[in-house]
Amino acid sequence: MNTSIEKIDYQSLIETTGDPFADVGGYVIKYLSNQDDFKDNNLLEIIEKIAKIYVNDWNAGLHAFFLNSTITQAAYDNNKKLIETLNFYKGLINETIPFQSGYCRISGKKTKLFSAGRDNHILSGSGTFINFHHSFEAGIYLSKEVLIRIFFIPFGLVQLGDKVALINSNYELVSQYFAHLNTAKNFQELGAKQSKSVLKSEFNQPSNAMFGFADKCIQNIKTALGDEAEIEKKDVMLNLYHFTNFAAKPEVELYQLPANVFKFYSYCLSPLLQTDWKNFVYAHYRNSKVKEGKFNEQTGEWQDQKDSFSYDRFKTWRNLIYDKLLFNQSILREILNWSIKHRFNFKIVETYQIRLKNMDKKTIEKIKELADFIVIDRDEDTIKKSITRLNGEKSSQGLRQYLLKLIADNYNKGVQKPLITLEEFVSYLFPDGTNWRELRDLLLIAIYQKLHETNIKVEVEITEEDTEPQNLN
Repeated sequence: MNTSIEKIDYQSLIETTGDPFADVGGYVIKYLSNQDDFKDNNLLEIIEKIAKIYVNDWNAGLHAFFLNSTITQAAYDNNKKLIETLNFYKGLINETIPFQSGYCRISGKKTKLFSAGRDNHILSGSGTFINFHHSFEAGIYLSKEVLIRIFFIPFGLVQLGDKVALINSNYELVSQYFAHLNTAKNFQELGAKQSKSVLKSEFNQPSNAMFGFADKCIQNIKTALGDEAEIEKKDVMLNLYHFTNFAAKPEVELYQLPANVFKFYSYCLSPLLQTDWKNFVYAHYRNSKVKEGKFNEQTGEWQDQKDSFSYDRFKTWRNLIYDKLLFNQSILREILNWSIKHRFNFKIVETYQIRLKNMDKKTIEKIKELADFIVIDRDEDTIKKSITRLNGEKSSQGLRQYLLKLIADNYNKGVQKPLITLEEFVSYLFPDGTNWRELRDLLLIAIYQKLHETNIKVEVEITEEDTEPQNLN
């Protein structure tokens, strides 16, 4: 960028503020400043180029960002929209519009401040509702640099369903990657004469979009965050702001992908595990219009009697696993139901229980030992009875009695080593606050995976608890 305009603090245009919206605008400016088409332009010339894209290429369709602004004003023709927009930013830069001195609400810097409302800022309220602002001011007051950053935000975000999505992270590199990725795609589509509005997400659901972006982070910025082993150590978390600034109902919904879920997800995408994980996840996409469909692991497609759906089609459906991971709900029952007929690397289950459910590793090891005891050197009828009883247990007391029976069986065989010691029973299987259903399901999963490993087939009807969401798209 040509920095010939003197009344601008250029560092304040791109430095991190902690405000996700202002930061996206800064990332976009930083990206544009290094592009051949913009690097020789001064700030006002860059604003003019972007304004022309908003008005001419995108038909001024920025209502979700700037309500009743100079760009979205229906009473203006395109030429007047551009003139009024440039006049505002010229006045802002040259300080010919009203201002006051003080501290910017976003940057925290003491500087000249300008009034911000829904026409030039996102979700800030309007001057009409002065009782919502500090000291009954006619809006929030921001520095010119922050207001300029806000102007560039649409290039760094995506349309996700009926709202706009912003994803940021506690790692600046990850937040910047999201904005730069979208900005680059926008200019790619503009160059191909295909861009007619704000970039549309390839997903429809916030949860799918979060994990889709996590995919891109894990695949494409490993070298910056470190190798795969290093990513495992990073506490990367993602936030998705799903918002609209349009009309009488501006709103924002916040979704968070915690660091422990990001780590777990990154682990599941490692080369040795990703096939098992993806087949499991893909089988849990749902669409109300494809009620009889099933996922085909061989083709990687969803199929029903009438049609086949490739990943590019079914990735827009709601995904039960992503939803549950995002909202901190257990996926253990889904893993159990899947394990009945499918091999599923037990390391995924171990990692899930330890990292997301805070289960002691010694508990996992003991459950694996119990699964071995139930399966190895047993006939199919005995194994079937064990599975049937375990699945039928409806209380903690019933599960305890079953485990005591196993202890007795081991003792009666004359085995010197106890199957479960008193310490293991009290401290690792049934400590205070334990979830007995979790323990039961985990043992059943371990049993089924042991059956798959040993190629033992046991035909048993197992009750599948209802885990389907109520509202399907």
